[in-house]
Amino acid sequence: MNDSAAWKPTLLWHAKVFGVLLACCTAAYFVLAYATAKLPAPYQKRQPAPEATPWLNR
Repeated sequence: MNDSAAWKPTLLWHAKVFGVLLACCTAAYFVLAYATAKLPAPYQKRQPAPEATPWLNR
């Protein structure tokens, strides 16, 4: 029986996979941010009241 692995990922393979995952997550973030900004009136993002968030220093 052969004890060596059939396939061993290289550092370059890991870098490519990480790059693809990072690009997909970044693209998904911007697509979802754009989509949520275009929602109709009752579902739009709101700014919290200044009294509720004093650490924002508005």
